[in-house]
Amino acid sequence: MAFVRALLVSLSFAAVISCGPPPKGGRGGAGGGGSAGIDPDACGDISTSDVGRKLYQFLVASAELDRRTLELEGSVRDACRRMATELGVSPDGDTRTVCRTAAQALEANLQVSVSQETRLVTKYDPPVCTTDVDFTAEVTAQCEATVQADVAVTCEGTCGGTCSGVCDGQCQGSTGAGGECNGVCQGTCRGRCSADCQGYADVQASAECEASAELRASLRTECTEPQVRVVQEQVTVVDDSKFQAAMRAIEAGMPTILQVGARAELTGKAIVLWFKTLGNLVKASGSLAKQMGEKGVCVGVQLAGALAAAAQVQARIEVSIEVSAEISASAGASGGAR
Repeated sequence: MAFVRALLVSLSFAAVISCGPPPKGGRGGAGGGGSAGIDPDACGDISTSDVGRKLYQFLVASAELDRRTLELEGSVRDACRRMATELGVSPDGDTRTVCRTAAQALEANLQVSVSQETRLVTKYDPPVCTTDVDFTAEVTAQCEATVQADVAVTCEGTCGGTCSGVCDGQCQGSTGAGGECNGVCQGTCRGRCSADCQGYADVQASAECEASAELRASLRTECTEPQVRVVQEQVTVVDDSKFQAAMRAIEAGMPTILQVGARAELTGKAIVLWFKTLGNLVKASGSLAKQMGEKGVCVGVQLAGALAAAAQVQARIEVSIEVSAEISASAGASGGAR
């Protein structure tokens, strides 16, 4: 995320000068409802030109990013509060505070509730995250004003359907000339993936359209809730009340935290391109204003709103990922084992 911090510092002054202050609120529109009040519809219909259409899709993605990362962090905070309540510690404070309190209490309870010569192992099946390939292609097609069938989505993960292209991994099906896979690709499908992608969906398009499609796809990725199990390996429980409190806390919050952490990682990958594209748009705001005519200033204000939301978006993603790692470490968790 170092790139994000540097970008924010270098662009904040330019945004203030060229775009004015961000809006205090928004009507909601196609993607409002986040803390920054980004409203893609605030300037009326701006999709009548090529540049306007791409800007509109980018603003829709930006508003959705602001709203959904707020929801992600809220889910993490609520899960940590449930854990804190079960552990008998304070559920108050911001996300980082309450989650650190819960993690420390969980680790302490597990340490003192069993005899020192034995241990507990928390195991879980990692969340399986599935990205909708059709939705990714649909967003790209709308942005580029092309037909959806002409959009090829690359799956960095497992292509749930047929991978019509080169599979950088294991192809479960026939392999044609040039190494083309005509089956399920366990790896990166460098070609058209015909069904859901268990991983990250990547498209090749103009910067605004690629950023919009990949971001919105990652934000709508569905991740299964992991099944968390505490395995007792020759454990002697010496304080059953603390042991049971730890078990209740793990059950109450850890599945949600791991699930949100997995979604946040995919979104974190997508926002790198979003930040870069946003930076280029802010730098070019003077030229864009001329191209957009009378709506140029309004669009500039919306881009400033997206820039204003960037630091908050970064913080929400970071805390969601960090909390997942911290809670896992406190529980002595390891993924993938049954």
